[in-house]
Amino acid sequence: MRRIGSRLIMPSWLAITIWRWIIAWRQLDEVELAHELAHVRQWHANGWRYIPRYFAESRRAAKGGGDRYRDNRFEVEAREAEEAVRRRQADR
Repeated sequence: MRRIGSRLIMPSWLAITIWRWIIAWRQLDEVELAHELAHVRQWHANGWRYIPRYFAESRRAAKGGGDRYRDNRFEVEAREAEEAVRRRQADR
């Protein structure tokens, strides 16, 4: 799966979340897992509407001059979850 996922399907992606399933090309660390679990929560909150909403957010970001991925509000929220874990780790 790693070879197919990382080389053919999504060469720069670490993982993808589909509904409640996180498919990763390798074991995720705590920060990476927090990011993907944010997407699980987003799927739960939006149901199947998550897919068109995610793509609409990408279009909105690009139309506003931003990056389709980095400025997508779903990704911004997932990165905020990452940062929360990083802060907890730093406080240990």
